[in-house]
Amino acid sequence: MDPKLMQFIDAERFPAVFSTEELLSQGDLPVERRCYRKGDIIFQAGERHPFTYHVGSGIVRLYLSSPEGTMKTLFYHAAGTQFAFQGFKRDRMTRSTAVAVTDCELYAVDYADLIAFCDDHTEYYMAYIEYLFSIMNSQTEEIASLSFQTGLRRVAQLLYALTCDGNPEVPYSIDEVAEIVGAHRNTVSNAFSHLRKLGLLEKAPRPVRVRDVEGLRLFVGAADA
Repeated sequence: MDPKLMQFIDAERFPAVFSTEELLSQGDLPVERRCYRKGDIIFQAGERHPFTYHVGSGIVRLYLSSPEGTMKTLFYHAAGTQFAFQGFKRDRMTRSTAVAVTDCELYAVDYADLIAFCDDHTEYYMAYIEYLFSIMNSQTEEIASLSFQTGLRRVAQLLYALTCDGNPEVPYSIDEVAEIVGAHRNTVSNAFSHLRKLGLLEKAPRPVRVRDVEGLRLFVGAADA
């Protein structure tokens, strides 16, 4: 996954409450090491799940699914970040599904143990509030993008973010782009066709390659105006 994605949660931009070393050094906070293979489901949406997770290595994807089968990626969590905060709710019910994008090493903490730990070390409550607020800000930006931008605009913006560093090849399929931007596959396919007609993408459908990065930047900028 690319750290330029709005949904990419990494330790540099979103420093977690604990680093991996700090978490493992807490003698009064039980931690269970768990390993997942690529594609393994960590938990499903609508599940009463008592654990929060710290990512030791690998990448975890959180996503929503509509009744029609459309998926929307919420976040990609990289090493050094924490996810699954449903334990702060009374019912501890998950809203999203978590899946290992790569082989992962995770550290699971039972919420009963975490809350007892925070009760004894109250400064960690504020640390969690700050961490959750920073993630919430990222999600607010994503909601604003979904609300105020067209599918074409979101696709173009994503393609520019992925290729503006000089590599013209887009590392995602149409289905993956659709899940990232929260659009139907047909919307993304139509956006690609439109951008090809403008000469901004190469004509070959696979892999998707940006032909004119500067033109794509101007297209995105014109949509902002």
